[in-house]
Amino acid sequence: MEAVLSAAAPVTPRCVEAPTETPKRTSSEDIAAFGREAFAAVVQSQTAVARGLEALSAEMAGLVLSGIDTAARTATDMLAVKTLSDAIEVNAGFTRSSLDAVVGGSAKLSELGARLAAEASQPILTQLGKSWIKASGFAF
Repeated sequence: MEAVLSAAAPVTPRCVEAPTETPKRTSSEDIAAFGREAFAAVVQSQTAVARGLEALSAEMAGLVLSGIDTAARTATDMLAVKTLSDAIEVNAGFTRSSLDAVVGGSAKLSELGARLAAEASQPILTQLGKSWIKASGFAF
């Protein structure tokens, strides 16, 4: 066993060389600028959310008013009904118009919701991209 150990090549310690470049450090001004930019992105995002929620609430209020108007017209029409077939016709018309309003309203609300999500996330994603580029510059 000693013959095997003595026959092995001698182990020479390796020196680890220090990097020739010193890592870049961020200054307090860079950190403060990052904070200001991030805060500005959040403010822009919140503004977009407020505008989007305002549009959604206006659309929902319009749908409610339209539904109330349709129900009032149907009630007035029901007062003028003289036969059962007229009542069924008025009720079918109300059902048809209500279903059309629900389908159209949900499509409009979906469109507004998608626009809200896109507009609200855009400033934050833009800031994230800028920050990622800056961070990669500091790391390498």
